[in-house]
Amino acid sequence: MRYFSYLLLACLLAVFLFGTSGAASESLPADPAGTQAASAVNAFAIDVYRQLAAESGNLFFSPYSISSAMAMTYAGARGDTAAEMAKALRFADHGPEIHAAMKSLQDSYDSIPEEDGTFSVANRLWLDKREKLIPEYLTLVEKYYGAGVETIDFLNAHERARLEINDWVAQKTRDKIRDLLQGGDVTPDTSLILVNAVYFSSAWLEPFDKELTREEPFHTGKGEQKTVPMMHRTGRFLYGENSDAQWIRIPYSIWGFYMTIFLPRENESFTQLEEFESKLDAEALALWMEETRWREAALYMPKFKDERRYRLADILQKLGMDLAFSAKADFSGMTEGPQKIDNVIHQAFIELDEERTEAAAATAVVMTRTSLAIEPAVEFRADKPFIYCLTDDAGAILFMGRMASPDS
Repeated sequence: MRYFSYLLLACLLAVFLFGTSGAASESLPADPAGTQAASAVNAFAIDVYRQLAAESGNLFFSPYSISSAMAMTYAGARGDTAAEMAKALRFADHGPEIHAAMKSLQDSYDSIPEEDGTFSVANRLWLDKREKLIPEYLTLVEKYYGAGVETIDFLNAHERARLEINDWVAQKTRDKIRDLLQGGDVTPDTSLILVNAVYFSSAWLEPFDKELTREEPFHTGKGEQKTVPMMHRTGRFLYGENSDAQWIRIPYSIWGFYMTIFLPRENESFTQLEEFESKLDAEALALWMEETRWREAALYMPKFKDERRYRLADILQKLGMDLAFSAKADFSGMTEGPQKIDNVIHQAFIELDEERTEAAAATAVVMTRTSLAIEPAVEFRADKPFIYCLTDDAGAILFMGRMASPDS
């Protein structure tokens, strides 16, 4: 039986909620559909984070990218396969409306003024000339994901096709995601590759003074430390704390985009970080976000660059998505032939310094044919392992990571 491969690459970036560091401001009113999508993305983000966090060290991924890629895959699922995917992806409460909700998020990104920064989203399908998409599926991905279709010859030119797609992804992500499809990912049996590429670049709303950056210790845990360039800025930030952690939001020049850092209390080892991670869920995250207020703060955080690559098939199956990876998978809403997901490959990149943040991510779903009050300043010194998120104004977690050791 000839294999059908469906590769779905999604790149995405962005950052956490709310105002300026100088005076209180309010975020723009959230679009109800965008908020609906953000809710699903965030719940899924925590599920994936917990699975990835089982391994020690740095981690970084884009929940939005994975959710977007899987949403386009889910659009072609039917029956029990669709039900399992909806539950695992946290789409179950939203039904078919999830596609309109995801479009609402993307539309908001497309409306970002160019002078504020760059947050570009691009989608394309590469369809083997031997195959046909179900017309309703093609209409759906065009309408809600803006995905155009290009016919290609995977049978006789699969390696050339792989390079062409990689070049497209690299172009759309400013060369931050290169060679996402590696040798063996595209074969003569490949039938469809659906690509979503996103790139983010924005300055901080208020940059850090380079003259204040110093080489300082970062406590990596278990009594160990390394010297890293530590940035510093004092100002007003949205700040929260409880007995488990401190958290702070750092605004970008793109309105409504923020980075939020969660710093576990007295974390000289990974013990406190692990305890904090065990309490992390979507409900707790939403509650903590409500418990922020304007505070004067002395912020210390490291410059860093990180890039991670994951194969997510095992994780998604642990979250309950079994049928989609089995010979019993039902993707009859996508193509005429039976198929299953073979693997899900994810890659994410981030680099930040005193002036700006640049990030990108890619997700490949490989399928085969089957039989405000002023108070005394607080100190926020991110010189030990911390969790960080990048979100948009709807609150969607677009990127999430754990910084255990900068530049490791």
